[in-house]
Amino acid sequence: MRADLVFLNGPIITVDPDQPTAEGVAILGNRISRVGDAAMIRDEVGPSTTVIDLGGRALLPGFNDNHTHPMAFGQALTTIDARPAAASTLSAVQGLFRRAAAENGDGAWLIGRGYDDTRLDIQRHPTRFELDAVTGGQPALLVRTCGHLAVANSAALALAGVTRDSPDPSGGQFDRDADGELTGLLRETARTAIERHAPVPTRSEIKDHLRAAGARFLQHGITSVGEAAIRTSDELAAYQELAVDGELPMRVFTMMLIDDTLDAMESLGLRTGFGNEWLRIGPAKLFQDGSGGGRTAAMSVDYHNDPGNRGITIYEQAELNEKFTCAHKAGFQLSAHAIGDRAIAMILDAYETALDAEPRPDHRARIEHCGICTPEILDRMARRGIIAVPQPSFIYELGESYIRNFTEAQLTLAYPGRAWFDRGIVAAGSSDVPVVDCNPLVNLRSAVTRLTLDGQRMGPAQGVTIDEAIQMFTRNGAYASFEEQIKGTITEGKLADLVVLDRDPRAIPAEELPSLQIDLTVSDGQIVFER
Repeated sequence: MRADLVFLNGPIITVDPDQPTAEGVAILGNRISRVGDAAMIRDEVGPSTTVIDLGGRALLPGFNDNHTHPMAFGQALTTIDARPAAASTLSAVQGLFRRAAAENGDGAWLIGRGYDDTRLDIQRHPTRFELDAVTGGQPALLVRTCGHLAVANSAALALAGVTRDSPDPSGGQFDRDADGELTGLLRETARTAIERHAPVPTRSEIKDHLRAAGARFLQHGITSVGEAAIRTSDELAAYQELAVDGELPMRVFTMMLIDDTLDAMESLGLRTGFGNEWLRIGPAKLFQDGSGGGRTAAMSVDYHNDPGNRGITIYEQAELNEKFTCAHKAGFQLSAHAIGDRAIAMILDAYETALDAEPRPDHRARIEHCGICTPEILDRMARRGIIAVPQPSFIYELGESYIRNFTEAQLTLAYPGRAWFDRGIVAAGSSDVPVVDCNPLVNLRSAVTRLTLDGQRMGPAQGVTIDEAIQMFTRNGAYASFEEQIKGTITEGKLADLVVLDRDPRAIPAEELPSLQIDLTVSDGQIVFER
């Protein structure tokens, strides 16, 4: 049979070590049917074949964003945009909430996301009193860019029954001023006390959020993502219904939060790998600490600019050991959010306990973020085959706060791409959107250059090559979800998920990578986005 779609006349970046380059690609149905020289591919052209002349543009595998929050991303598109680009001053943030309060009825929750205290003019977190001044008695919540801290106004605190006498929850903190009064700042699990009183999206709304997020992913050439937190049956059902109806915009593997889902999944005999090429169950996951920018990442020493603070751990070591051993024995890949070196070391202890209890050679246990490493951590990861899932764009968008919060010595092994590659540790790239933007071109630049938003270079020795950066967001992403046999490279027989860039990313200075344009996105053999 002749091909349905053919690409010719441009650099083909296959990311396949067995066939790193080619002159053309042919697609039949939803699979790559031929990869080879131009004459071979022209033989695949028939009367109904669509031939795309690349004209020097580059063809790559579809990007794989291995750690995202599509539900939250889609929902964030409908809430108050408090990112620094939209509101860089306290007054601007207040203006957004004032406008939303006027537009919404009394009693409606006002939710904003994206502020960064280190990039606000006041150089601190807003307070509940500053939100009270513009919210008209309506409950309001302002979520920091990292998603690990938030500011609640007085109405939201009152709805939750949180007062100055309320004890801090395990793994969290209600911030108080010098007089013991609540400032409104909620750290880690303290957010849950407030958020459980906010409206929960319906299944139909979740599906709308996923459609909106998916459209953005495809515009960026992202054809596969990891959903980093499934907590409820409605969340999983929303994904399932979209997949069954052929409406799921991107391929998804789901990370199932252990405390919320493991018992139910285990009782049904479900485990990592269940599903198909559109939707499959991925790892069992826990959160162990917070954010580096928000100084809640669990560190082995005090933050040098915040004496006495070593961040927050969610679980004690014995709990981690038990939970991950149970998940491992139930057949799940293991995954944990860990940014600080103390949190990472605790996760490695728990993984080693689980793997020693029931050895599994190809376990592919993951550490999401894996931010502040040490030589010992790298040795342990290499020895045990642990996968790192970093977000290079954190360096660009959040790097200023990291440089402020961590010492130069700590930053030399922060999200250490070069060290991971040199030690044979698989690093799968991701964005953690909506924490930062999902633009893979910014991610590629960050992985190579280590540039921050203000032009500094954070741990510059940890930069990788452009080919390695592309590998992080294609082949390594597929490997991290046990899907390297069906995607991640331009290889005959694999799924036809591809992206066309207007220029070859290897032929321009790395600093200019975000100037590239996504010209075309192909998913499942179909053109799903065209510039």
